Amino acid sequence: MTPNQTQLWQLLALPAWHCAHPERLPFAPSPAVTAAEVLIILGQGKILSATFIADIRLALSLTEAQLQVMDEASWLAAKQPLAPILLGLNLTSASNHFHWHDSLPMADTGKPAMDLSAQQKQALWSCLCRLYFAH
Repeated sequence: MTPNQTQLWQLLALPAWHCAHPERLPFAPSPAVTAAEVLIILGQGKILSATFIADIRLALSLTEAQLQVMDEASWLAAKQPLAPILLGLNLTSASNHFHWHDSLPMADTGKPAMDLSAQQKQALWSCLCRLYFAH
């Protein structure tokens, strides 16, 4: 299929079909990508610990595809995609799209600490419960 035929196929919302050898059909319609349930946007140079991500996935029973983490520059370049739960940490841009946002505290060494305070955890958990379990 040509790119135009592929776009028409997707525009008409025809069911995507799968091929065991997609490399043979470079313009075949691609299957729909699972949208993230929880999207975490991180400010420049910030990294979340694996335990933090694992805790959220475990608490909300999310798959890897349902929980996505992006840096702020990529999020802005992608035209600020939204998700049912949109969280932000150390943002440099306006945060009015976000359901919850805060800043990671600085450690005594001057390096950023990758853990939230008890108050931040409580506020985040309250937000997650309200948004995730409401729908």
